[in-house]
Amino acid sequence: MVRGIIKSFYSCTRKDNQMDHFGLKYVSDFLNNGVRGHANYAFVDIAVNNDTQLFIDPVLLESNHSKWYKNASKVMSSFFDSFYNVYKINNRPEKIKLLSHAGEQNATRLGYGDGDNGKGNTAEGLMKKFSALDSLIDYIPNMSKPEDLTIFLPNFAEDGLSDLLTNILHKQLNEFTLSQLNKFEIIPNAEAPFWTWNNDTRSWEYINMPSFVIEGKKTLLVPKDIVRKKYLFSTGQYFRRVILERMREEGGYYIDGKPVSKKEVVKAKQFSGKHWQYDETIKYTKENKDALDEYHEKIFGYYMENGGPMTDENLDDYLYK
Repeated sequence: MVRGIIKSFYSCTRKDNQMDHFGLKYVSDFLNNGVRGHANYAFVDIAVNNDTQLFIDPVLLESNHSKWYKNASKVMSSFFDSFYNVYKINNRPEKIKLLSHAGEQNATRLGYGDGDNGKGNTAEGLMKKFSALDSLIDYIPNMSKPEDLTIFLPNFAEDGLSDLLTNILHKQLNEFTLSQLNKFEIIPNAEAPFWTWNNDTRSWEYINMPSFVIEGKKTLLVPKDIVRKKYLFSTGQYFRRVILERMREEGGYYIDGKPVSKKEVVKAKQFSGKHWQYDETIKYTKENKDALDEYHEKIFGYYMENGGPMTDENLDDYLYK
């Protein structure tokens, strides 16, 4: 949610009838006379009067080596270096400081949009969500990536991580937005103050920049090749692709000298309890810390196996249909 006062210079204009038959208005209505199709844009053509269940994916961001992405990845890594270091030394005041500007972020119109706008998105609320890290970090000190949060925290998934990344990268996303306005010869129509992560000082900073406002709401455009409907990394994927493979190589899950298929293992284990996969993942990683390092190394390959970013056609189908 944008905090502070937004001073509008002028309003983006559009015809009231420029909307689809569901009553949705898209960024393309304001930038490019309603021309649809992601082949025409570098950004996600979000519906400005609705929330889109797409999420910023840190693996897609890190796997792109173009200038903007490299810079954004550097900022992202800087935050998570500080984040995990603070948890390692268990410094409560520093935890609160780090999480003080990491709550729900609606300027991208991505995510569920109906999240917990109360205590769940305060620093204290986020600390409760991350409370499992207090004990885990001592046993798994090589946690270092943003995606590790969704693997080791059972109640933290796409929506929470995407909001966190949006706050961290607020300045970079605002700069990207301004670059897209420039392509369509549109002048920023507002100035807005906001919090963002400073890579140099390794702290939050409050800055003021030209911004893009649509119908009274701050709008951040997001590069189309860093979003997904669902992350490919998860506790289940880590367990199946790394831990289970290692267990089989070590002689586990064999019957009569023949390896049991992953599918059969999962099928048999599901009767061990609702959270058996999470419990086994935690137990194995505590005892074999290099398993997580292996997952970090292999995760980019897993993404490439599954097609990488969403295609223009995927995005068109998902947003317009």
